[in-house]
Amino acid sequence: MAPKKRVTATTAAPTVTATSIGRGELEKDHRSLHGFEVFTVKWLSHKNESSITAATAGTSSNDDDDLSSDDDLVIDLTTDNAYHSIEEQRGCRQILKSLTEEEIQSMLDWAMPLRHYRAEKGDILKAIAAIKSTLAWRKEFQIDKIVNAFDKTKQSTARPDEIDFAAILTHETETGKIYARGYDKDGRACMYMRPGNENTMNEDNNMRHLAYQIEKAIACSNKNGHGKICLIIDYEGFTLSKAPPMSTTKKTLDMLQKHYAERMYRAYVCNPPLYFRSFWALIKPFVDPITKQKVCFCSGKKGLHQIVDDMGGPEKAKLHLEKCAGGVADLRAFDNIEYLNLPFNVAFDEK
Repeated sequence: MAPKKRVTATTAAPTVTATSIGRGELEKDHRSLHGFEVFTVKWLSHKNESSITAATAGTSSNDDDDLSSDDDLVIDLTTDNAYHSIEEQRGCRQILKSLTEEEIQSMLDWAMPLRHYRAEKGDILKAIAAIKSTLAWRKEFQIDKIVNAFDKTKQSTARPDEIDFAAILTHETETGKIYARGYDKDGRACMYMRPGNENTMNEDNNMRHLAYQIEKAIACSNKNGHGKICLIIDYEGFTLSKAPPMSTTKKTLDMLQKHYAERMYRAYVCNPPLYFRSFWALIKPFVDPITKQKVCFCSGKKGLHQIVDDMGGPEKAKLHLEKCAGGVADLRAFDNIEYLNLPFNVAFDEK
């Protein structure tokens, strides 16, 4: 039997050397891969060899307690992009072993099994079903084409019967209803959402636009070593006439909870109208209990306390947040054409 793996705990920030980040993928030094990333890379490099079982599991089939591999497992509690326990590593091994080669190749990043494991609270069978569902959804929804709509190196001449994602996204972003701007004190990207700026009622295009913005915000967080994002939802100017159909609201919640599991760090609801409580009561049954705990209502000075603290204190919050969330600086107005042509991992007005 192979020797036991040494487990190291750390409270230091992870070392990340990102040179080119797109669609949430990181190019990192292997020593910063926290065990699981090394393991995933090895799986891919051995997928056609007879040693596939050993490469994926890192153990013999009759020794579930063996944690050996070439590199130490690092338990790093300072980032969601790392194991927080040995049990998480074991669970992710089982999830990966259940995936086909095609599914492994289509995974967004190394931590995808880890996020689904956490979202399903350690239930392996549910996590396997969830990750398979998300991989199938990403393919069917053409996420790769959506996020590459403005990447000139990956564009090709569209056939008449193909969806023009660039045109859809250009129209959907005209009013600045969703975009990534700024970061919290730890480097997580902030994604502003303004329901009052809704300019279309096409449910499919609304969902495509939302997916694009989430993917972009995640890419921005990833370059700082994080896999989660902050949502800042500003209800200024919102009226019931701009409220989406309940089917769109359900699809939005479904997308966020099922296909972007463990991606939201916090959601700050700013300027909620008086009748928002009634709206919240309608959608609350569809919201995961853990997600509910991440929602902060920011109304008045007391309500802004959480977002101010998460941004690094009053001075930083005033300078970097938009006025809807307590900022005081005259930040640049959103420009959708400029935004759509930025590198995918760069937020609007990023210095």
